[in-house]
Amino acid sequence: MGFEITDGTGKGNKAGVNANNRLLTRTINENLFLYGAEEGDAFFIGAPIINLTTANESAILFIKNNEDEPLILGQFFITAEATTGGAPNMIRVNWYKNPTSISSGTATFPLNQNFGSSKVLDADIEYGAEGSAVTGGSLAATLTFPIGVSNTIDANLVLEKGSSVAITYVPPAGNTSANVIFGTRGVKKFN
Repeated sequence: MGFEITDGTGKGNKAGVNANNRLLTRTINENLFLYGAEEGDAFFIGAPIINLTTANESAILFIKNNEDEPLILGQFFITAEATTGGAPNMIRVNWYKNPTSISSGTATFPLNQNFGSSKVLDADIEYGAEGSAVTGGSLAATLTFPIGVSNTIDANLVLEKGSSVAITYVPPAGNTSANVIFGTRGVKKFN
């Protein structure tokens, strides 16, 4: 007598076996962000257009995760429009690990990437302004990007419950006006 595997739901389905004696299965392979969006657990987090009027460092975005699950920040979208008076035509972007806040921050809310979902992200999120400063934390990374183009980078930065990140822009020397934009995609990690 042979061995049978049944589905256990009472429908009477049995597992199939191919000619190489392998169990027939079917899977769907999709990335974490697509699956998270389908489940209502993926969010876009961003700052509006901010005009930087000096060449000083300014905090653009602060994110603190209050969820029990880790928050994974994937792609970062970085843009600096043409600078007035600044040279060279590059902008420096800094990431700070576990700051406590930014000065002159304005609270904002993430956009759920599933427009049919009512799920929200429990996080403290603020965008800054010219002259906003980072309080606490430590500089974790610095990257330089060209001005006048949209830049996208993959990072997969993980914020455990209670951890935070702040992003700052430093325009080129001599800058008197540069519009900047920053955004990221986040997804709650699930089991």
